[in-house]
Amino acid sequence: MNVSELEKAVGGLSNPSKMPGYSYGTPAKECKVGSILRTRKGSVCSKCYARKGMYVFPVVQSAQYRRLNILSSNLETWRKNMTALLSLKYARKTGDAKVFRWHDSGDIQSLEHLSAIVQIAKDLPGILFWIPTKEYATVREWVRQNGAFPENLSVRVSSPMLGASVPAIPGTVSSTVGTGTGFACEAYTRGGKCGPCRACWKKDIVSVDYPLH
Repeated sequence: MNVSELEKAVGGLSNPSKMPGYSYGTPAKECKVGSILRTRKGSVCSKCYARKGMYVFPVVQSAQYRRLNILSSNLETWRKNMTALLSLKYARKTGDAKVFRWHDSGDIQSLEHLSAIVQIAKDLPGILFWIPTKEYATVREWVRQNGAFPENLSVRVSSPMLGASVPAIPGTVSSTVGTGTGFACEAYTRGGKCGPCRACWKKDIVSVDYPLH
């Protein structure tokens, strides 16, 4: 399949203006842990950026649900198509442009979903992948069954509460909101854009602290 056919097969990629590479977003409403946290005062999800602004436009919501339905229907086919698509999309990118973020909206849906993401990273070692997640139980179970994540996949477990730290999970790094500790995200100094920074994709950056969106 060519790029257009592969994009249709996976539901398309998202291209957030803030970040240097492509991403893949699913509906924030379908986050498993996030949907519970959504109603909890003081949680990061109670202020979720992916439930406001351009993310609520019908065309965006339609695209996100299309992606979710596709990956849910046949993960193995989705994985193969996603691998092929990213291979083509990143073929001409070089250096620190070869970065990809999983879920600018949404989160891991299952252990099998995470396993598919891990395999994509293994099959595309020239791309740096970053996945922020609050699905702690799924990540712990994957590590228990499989051991370490690939070197090019940064699994960054996210704090559920504003100003709170994150429990240590072997093989992962972390992110917080408003703790004043760790690497301070500088995107707000550049109009909300990552610019040259790639901290979120780097495993040697153990913790990234974001301002409240």
